[in-house]
Amino acid sequence: MNRIATLLTICMLAMLSMPLFSCNGEGKAEYGIYGDSSITAEGTVSIGEIPSLLNKKDSIYIKAKGPIKAVCQKKGCWMQMDINEKESMIVRFKDYGFFVPMDASGKEAIIEGFAYVDTTSVAELRHLAKDAEKTEEEIMAITEPKVSFNFEASGVIIQ
Repeated sequence: MNRIATLLTICMLAMLSMPLFSCNGEGKAEYGIYGDSSITAEGTVSIGEIPSLLNKKDSIYIKAKGPIKAVCQKKGCWMQMDINEKESMIVRFKDYGFFVPMDASGKEAIIEGFAYVDTTSVAELRHLAKDAEKTEEEIMAITEPKVSFNFEASGVIIQ
């Protein structure tokens, strides 16, 4: 009986101490690595270099760094990053295999994977706008497909 009481006490202490190690002082998740855990910060280029590096290629495998502009507010299944003042890029996660924190907007991210140019359909653009919690008026104003830079990340570091 004494062993059971000791085990229960250890389990209770472990469960009670988990929040101390998993959250920062504000009650939000610590940022870190998502997806492929072997991703490092070494060898990154600025996200603004992607257009010139992609020049006339279907896709390139690259590791880039830049600010997160927006994150899917449904479950963190995509994020938007600015390439420059006029263009942004949607970053999706390989095989829908991981998500990022929904409060990561404004943080710096290192993304590793494939950059490519693609045409995004009106339906997909409206879906993204809905996930970003745009108004119904803003969503319905989307009437044409958009050719843009896209990224499929195998790993992400959020700093």
